[in-house]
Amino acid sequence: MRCSYWGVAFLLLSSCGSAFAQTIVEGMVHDNSGSAVANASIFLGHPDVVAVLTTITDADGKFRISAVEAGAYRLRVQATGYYVSTYDFVLRSRQPVSLSIDLQKEETVRQSVEVSARYLTVDPEKTGSSYTFSRQDLERLPDPLVESTNDLVNNLMPGASDSHDNFLAVRGTEFSLHEFINGVSFLDNTQPQFSAGVSPQIFETVDLMTGGFTPEYGNRFGGVLDITTRSGADLAGHGDLNFRGATLDNYDLNADYGGQAGRLGYYFFVDGFTSGRYLDPPEPQELFDFGKGSRAAAQFDWHAGNKDSFKLLMMGSGANFQQPNITDDQLVGRDAQRHLRQYTAILGWLHTFSPQTLLQTSVYQRTSSDKVLPTTDPVTPLSDASRASLTLGVKSDLSHSWRGHLFKAGVDFVRLREGESFFFDSRGDPDVFPPFKGWGKGGQASFYVQDHFSLLRNLIVDAGLRYDHFDLVDADQQASPRVGLAYHLAKTKSVIHAAYNRLFSPPPIEYSLLASFIGNNAIDPAQRVGNVRPYTQNYYELGWSQELAPRVSLELNAYLHTGRNSFENHEISISRIFVPINFDSARSKGLELVVNMRQLERVGISGRFQYALGKTYFYGPITGGFAGDEPLVAGEKIIPAFDQTHTGTGQIFYRNRWRGFWAGSTMRYGSGTIVEHGPRLPQHFTADLGTGLTLWKAEPRSFDLEFDITNVSNNIYKIAKESEEIPIQYAPSRTVGGSLKLHF
Repeated sequence: MRCSYWGVAFLLLSSCGSAFAQTIVEGMVHDNSGSAVANASIFLGHPDVVAVLTTITDADGKFRISAVEAGAYRLRVQATGYYVSTYDFVLRSRQPVSLSIDLQKEETVRQSVEVSARYLTVDPEKTGSSYTFSRQDLERLPDPLVESTNDLVNNLMPGASDSHDNFLAVRGTEFSLHEFINGVSFLDNTQPQFSAGVSPQIFETVDLMTGGFTPEYGNRFGGVLDITTRSGADLAGHGDLNFRGATLDNYDLNADYGGQAGRLGYYFFVDGFTSGRYLDPPEPQELFDFGKGSRAAAQFDWHAGNKDSFKLLMMGSGANFQQPNITDDQLVGRDAQRHLRQYTAILGWLHTFSPQTLLQTSVYQRTSSDKVLPTTDPVTPLSDASRASLTLGVKSDLSHSWRGHLFKAGVDFVRLREGESFFFDSRGDPDVFPPFKGWGKGGQASFYVQDHFSLLRNLIVDAGLRYDHFDLVDADQQASPRVGLAYHLAKTKSVIHAAYNRLFSPPPIEYSLLASFIGNNAIDPAQRVGNVRPYTQNYYELGWSQELAPRVSLELNAYLHTGRNSFENHEISISRIFVPINFDSARSKGLELVVNMRQLERVGISGRFQYALGKTYFYGPITGGFAGDEPLVAGEKIIPAFDQTHTGTGQIFYRNRWRGFWAGSTMRYGSGTIVEHGPRLPQHFTADLGTGLTLWKAEPRSFDLEFDITNVSNNIYKIAKESEEIPIQYAPSRTVGGSLKLHF
């Protein structure tokens, strides 16, 4: 299987041709008597961009626009004898939207006035829990919320909470965030321990998904970041230059620029940053915790006529940072450091056979490296480790619309190569680990089919099947049925949705070889629990969405997932090397509430409030990887270190037209995570403040100022404690800073 499916992949590539995150906008136009309006002109485009896609309605008043990129859109409808109507909405990646447009007849044929403006507050066809943020939404957020994907998720994804060592936990899983970038998924972990990450500044949209995954979304853990990147064709030769500075040596300088030359769109982004508190420290003060990094991206879009378009995205990032110390280690001069590098390329091709049939294919590649530099002091434990990975893949999707059905079938072939090494000198510490150096080769072959259709009036169904075969340390496979339902109660402007997903999650690739090696060669025979295994789950979700007012929505979701061979991170002594381990089974359940207020123009207020109630249990024994000093007996129940019963976040902002002035606050609350064999850590609450205005503006140029205070009360709370031998991690102290932004 290792060679055969890779060969098939290139045969498919030669015969077909990016999952660009393209989707479909369709709908019906009728007057207030219910009669269809034929030959109405439809104009679709981003609210701040002149370029539009156009079509007209047919004899039944229906229209359809295919191959539309995700993002914020305004649809404008014009017809002779009717007032103009507009409809604002955010289009999700790969998820079609169907609109019903009402036109009002003109009172006089001499006058044409825009009198109808609507907003799609609640998506009547969304069968799972997800929250889409457009580029305009992200630009309205304070800088500290958009520095990284971790910051975004921690503040905007319901139930996301800090775990030990800068990991995030979502819905009962710690290896939980996986990125789709322009339709391509990578198995790499996005946490700062493993990657400098992707800057949210290059996002056109990001869809934060926590449940109800259709088969195309593949091997998910707790959440998906479905990202589409910016196109230079929308920038028209403009760009930005931004500088941010804050206490604790937090500095960031970045710039982007984009435009179009003929049929070629181009976009460039570069970013450099430093931080005096790169990782969560093991003590309230930051000791030996400085880090610096850089990120860059370039994207080229080329439209070769009406049938074909191509997209090339290239990204690179790197970070050098110190491994933070406790006081005793600082006094003896411990100076362990870490270097990360990552390079990504995605080449996509979209071919339009007809308005009903699209073929999308991507070829993608990523290389990653991680080097842990050992300390030079002669006293503290010494660890020397490295890993290097190579991902090569091809993905192809065929979409076809027929009689109300949107069929999609796809294949995804991935070739993986992982090299790892590890050496540990305890220097008197009782923990002893055998040295390791090895390579693993394998990959993944995936196939899926799915359908999006209306079963009954106002009842939408997403149904499909996915098959995955994964081979790196061990070979395993699973067929995964998935179904989602959404019922729209038009009179009450509400949607009830439900979903069942069978999930198959391969082991995390970061130090998976090392974990499996220890699981087979531990010094203590009781710790030889074997290789790290895939996590298989049954995932259930029930939700309700309600439009409270135009642009104001409430969403309530309940979930339950049970699985075998659940994952958790485990650090080897104080090496800062985290390896995945398996528990025999897991059970997680929770309830999430989200109130979202998009910008209310009349009062200038926007806000978002989230609350999550969750509980997770792991059950022994440990079935793969590093078992630790106290292996669990069969059926023994523990609460994982990331479990937090109550989690809440909120953001509230006021905006005024005078010089674009804005001010607001972001807040976070947690009831405290569990300590192994002990009580929960204390609850915590923090709040940030931000304000800004436009100092100078001469279209299209502007110069903006922003001022931020994070953790106003300086509540340096205890985040988590993984185990008895691993120190507690502490939250960031207060920072004061600001930024200057030049748009040119």
